[in-house]
Amino acid sequence: MSLLGMFAFVFSCKDEDKLTVADTQDITEEAVTDSYYQDMDDMAGVSVSTPSDGQYSGGRTETTYTITVDDDRLDCAGVVITVTPAAGSTADVPKGVLTVDFGTTACADNKGNVRTGKLIFTYNGRRFQPGSTIVTTTDNYTINGVKLEGVRTLTNVSGSTSEAPKFNAVLSNGKATFIADGTVAERESNITWQWVRAANPLEDYLLIDQSSTASGKTRGGRTYAVSLSKALKYKRFCGIAVEGIKKYLIDGSKEVTIDYGDGNCDKSVVITVNGVTRSLTVN
Repeated sequence: MSLLGMFAFVFSCKDEDKLTVADTQDITEEAVTDSYYQDMDDMAGVSVSTPSDGQYSGGRTETTYTITVDDDRLDCAGVVITVTPAAGSTADVPKGVLTVDFGTTACADNKGNVRTGKLIFTYNGRRFQPGSTIVTTTDNYTINGVKLEGVRTLTNVSGSTSEAPKFNAVLSNGKATFIADGTVAERESNITWQWVRAANPLEDYLLIDQSSTASGKTRGGRTYAVSLSKALKYKRFCGIAVEGIKKYLIDGSKEVTIDYGDGNCDKSVVITVNGVTRSLTVN
């Protein structure tokens, strides 16, 4: 449910009918924070899919294994990834704890994102098995100077298939601390998304279910609630959604709606603030 891009503009004459600088900051902050938690989900899935059957079940003598994960976010020098199978873990139904320790010296990926601290993934079941779960917690984990906390529960939902896997991600007690100034944003979310695969992987897309919601408090102390009037569709390499309608309710009274269009990867959106509408292109 991310809106990746900065809206550097205001419009309309009345404050209640324009997108102010504060609104822009809050919407961008929400999108960035959401994308950081989604990044945790993706790393959880990639990491938990990596161990061999023997490592999942614990083998005959060892109970903790060190592994490597083929992902540029996780292959910095000094990053240590360990797998500790739980009692009763099997290759068919693996369960245990996988810990990614980025250390304290910072690990930068090929997009320039810098991570420190630990991500702790408690898994039960294989990634693409309906009913499987990964519960993510953090230990002093930061990305780009933002410390993330909370409990993130990722569940492969009923009806999911390997061709179109579907997941529900619930964030409880989410907290993002911006280390540079010590300000804090709070967040709760319940997001269901489906990865729709195509014959050509470049044509894969993600679909965010219309039932998905998020809420919280910004660093500036304003409350927000996010809902969808239409499911969001994300194509590879487009940066922002190409279809769908996302609605923000700020401080319980100011409504900002973002319409992402009809599926074209043109970065054009239509913004409506309390009934006043403008079209624009997101850079």
